Amino acid sequence: MKKIIYTLLVVAILFGIYGFQSESIKDKYRKMKTLSQLIQLVNTNYVEDVDMDDILEGAIEGLLDRLDPHSNYISEDHMKEVTEQFAGKFEGIGIEFAILDGFLTVISPIPGTPSDRAGLQSGDKIIRIDDESAYKITQKEVFSKLRGPKGSKVVVTIRRGGLDESFDVTLIRDEIPIVSVLASFMIDEQTGYVKVNRFSSTTAEELDNALKGLENEGMDHLILDLRNNGGGYMDQAIKIVDMFVASNDTILYTKGRLSDSHEVFRAHKWGAHKQYPVIALINRGSASASEIVSGALQDLDRGLVVGETSFGKGLVQRQYPLKDGSAARITIARYYTPSGRLIQRDYDDGLVDYYSDLRVENREASDSTLAERPQFKTKAGRTVYGGGGITPDVYIINDANIELSTSRLIWNVERPLFNYGNLLKDKISSKYRNFDEFDRKYEFKDKDRELLFEWLDEKEYEYVREDIEKDWHVVETRLLAEVSGMIWGKTFLYKKMLDIDKHVSEALNHIDEAKALLSSR
Repeated sequence: MKKIIYTLLVVAILFGIYGFQSESIKDKYRKMKTLSQLIQLVNTNYVEDVDMDDILEGAIEGLLDRLDPHSNYISEDHMKEVTEQFAGKFEGIGIEFAILDGFLTVISPIPGTPSDRAGLQSGDKIIRIDDESAYKITQKEVFSKLRGPKGSKVVVTIRRGGLDESFDVTLIRDEIPIVSVLASFMIDEQTGYVKVNRFSSTTAEELDNALKGLENEGMDHLILDLRNNGGGYMDQAIKIVDMFVASNDTILYTKGRLSDSHEVFRAHKWGAHKQYPVIALINRGSASASEIVSGALQDLDRGLVVGETSFGKGLVQRQYPLKDGSAARITIARYYTPSGRLIQRDYDDGLVDYYSDLRVENREASDSTLAERPQFKTKAGRTVYGGGGITPDVYIINDANIELSTSRLIWNVERPLFNYGNLLKDKISSKYRNFDEFDRKYEFKDKDRELLFEWLDEKEYEYVREDIEKDWHVVETRLLAEVSGMIWGKTFLYKKMLDIDKHVSEALNHIDEAKALLSSR
């Protein structure tokens, strides 16, 4: 009952605040006076002592929530954690999230973290945490419930679009590294691959070092993987585009209500890595800074964009420190690509539609859908599409679906494939001199598959054999990727995973198109 009353009080406060902007000039402060009066009434007359700090923080959060999906309040307690995300390290489960329709919603799992290993997906709703309802959860509560010491356990209940029933996922908290470049390697003798998972304060430097290493190995063209990259620092995205552009072209511009929010960011003509074609991979989890990079490469005909239409987060937030040690991130402008495309998706229909649009199937594949979107021209005159997000030059349907029972085995918190791989690694490492030899020669034979099934039975893991056999290529690849990571390092885990990566395999078929773009400049 107490929580209900508190909620009603917060709602009343928020209604007072929201009404503020709709008042005429002469009484524009009336609602502020009403709010002040209400606070005094609650503080004086409420039946129990009230934690006014908590209630007022809720009111502040509500005010910013009404502005747009990305303006937000950062409490004093949360400030340290926010800073850590891009400058240090923390311990938790590793998700980019938003509070949607009262529930914690996964925007994208951070690659290489517990949430990623457990198979959490964009759009998943976490409806319970450790068997307690997560309905109406606050940002502050998210951090207190999901972060914790490395090795500690948290159970989340997931509601996923397309599934009739929710299901539990057990996550073991881990150290979340603040690393931007997760992997860089040569796919073949000519093709370099770099996976960037966020834009932190060191991203441009990390990428520059990775590219120099690949260039020394003979890289002639690059696949830049920005999938599930939720963004970060804008300046890092601009620096990265600048690496590939040998002109003074516009990389990005912003426009807002105030004159100091209008900025144009141009390349500096140095283009240290300008000599080879680039393919940028994006998906629906690619947002913000990822869209700045992919949008600029596309508009300047400097790179081919392959994958799915990106998230569509194109609002510029400026962080303002508040006197009590907290801060407010307030949207001050919008991002635009060099051709004039607004990156931000429409959110006038509310946050539910804003995020559920991510689950719409094949939204990029329909000619009629694209016909409804505003058209823009690249530097060389190609047609690109606005309307929010970056629409790829080559759309690839993400149809790598596997059976639910298979996914539960692969992402079981006890990591059976990792554990079984641990049994294989000594034999494999003694037989093969390096990853390339292993990848070229190793065969997982029928008898090896039977041994795996026997081991799963012995350890009493739950699985459906028919489903595992149906999805065997995925299971086998993930198992061998675990082994590769154990023996040769995490880079080779990612390299092995390319065997089942449809986006990368398709991107390799479009290298000539990326070369043609470069020659047309």
